[in-house]
Amino acid sequence: MRNENGIDIDIEALNKLLNTADLITIGFTLFPERLLVDTRSNDQERQFADMVEPVANIQERYVWLGKHRGSFGAPEGFAFFVWPQTVRGLIERDALAPLKARLTSEARRDLDVALATAAELERGAIVEAIKGSDRWPAVWERAA
Repeated sequence: MRNENGIDIDIEALNKLLNTADLITIGFTLFPERLLVDTRSNDQERQFADMVEPVANIQERYVWLGKHRGSFGAPEGFAFFVWPQTVRGLIERDALAPLKARLTSEARRDLDVALATAAELERGAIVEAIKGSDRWPAVWERAA
């Protein structure tokens, strides 16, 4: 499948990852926050889906997991990828359907809320890019 910017997405590989990884972190191109989904659950903690702050490397993510999901050991399958198109495209294509099928109804609701948050972050970044800001300087502004 091709996305809005012409980059091919290997749907078969994506579906395999979404069907097997315990922990999936998805980055986006227009804002730094990440979508983190942890499919593991136990007597103390339920499945997790939310937007989280980015970290510098996998070691920092493991520290984050120890702090926020401490009743679990290291995940058996950990995946990180950057979604190369818009959040809206991710939602409209229902590209996360295989992952959603592995989640409880409560975790699916959390994922829907997280995706709505991601869409708002993306919309805000687009507006900021149009208006210009320190992060997104306008091309028509001259440097002093």
